[in-house]
Amino acid sequence: MRVLRRQVALAMWMISASVVGNLAAQSAKPARTDSGLPPLLDRELFFGNPEIAAAQLSPDGKYIAFLKPWKETRNVWVKKTSEPYTAARLVTADTKRPIPGFFWSRDSRYILFVQDKEGDENFNVYAVDPSAGPAAGQETPPARNLTDAKGARAFIYAVPKRDPDTLYVGLNDRDAAWHDVYKVKISTGERALVRKNTERIAGWVFDLTGQLRLAMRERRTVPGSLPKT
Repeated sequence: MRVLRRQVALAMWMISASVVGNLAAQSAKPARTDSGLPPLLDRELFFGNPEIAAAQLSPDGKYIAFLKPWKETRNVWVKKTSEPYTAARLVTADTKRPIPGFFWSRDSRYILFVQDKEGDENFNVYAVDPSAGPAAGQETPPARNLTDAKGARAFIYAVPKRDPDTLYVGLNDRDAAWHDVYKVKISTGERALVRKNTERIAGWVFDLTGQLRLAMRERRTVPGSLPKT
């Protein structure tokens, strides 16, 4: 008898669970249009500007930088950690192209960001002091192009911890196929050649102290074959 009661109770529980599950599934179904198809989702949900994105805490913990639209274009903003996001100050003011990425310098003095010109994908590295006042006639502090080279694309290789005012970058301004390595002083923009790339080096690796340790060279290949590294 006890076994029968248990079986009946289990059956009743399974029936109840099935009914509840069906009701939940029916209520979760999206509303359908007159054609019987689910409604279309606005592409703005997938490709529109986020309200706030990519927030980064400064190394000293005093500020937060993030991306937010300004005049319908994604730009960099900054605020103190104790302030609300509504009190943030505009740091970049690009109305043509969204800022694709940024990061803090090791000493929290600068925000470094990359930008190309009208979509040519020749990205340069810029530095801006978020604590500085707006430039004359502008809404944001002045930004300095640290890798100013027309028709060239900059790669960031290292931001050493031991030297927070230093940035190691690659520039293909001499040879469009290969990047030479430069040491850039963030505070002044002074640039010094570290390694001239005449050996088909495809990538450079630095350690945390700023020492160049490894290089990856691309092998020569016969026409029609895939390159090897």
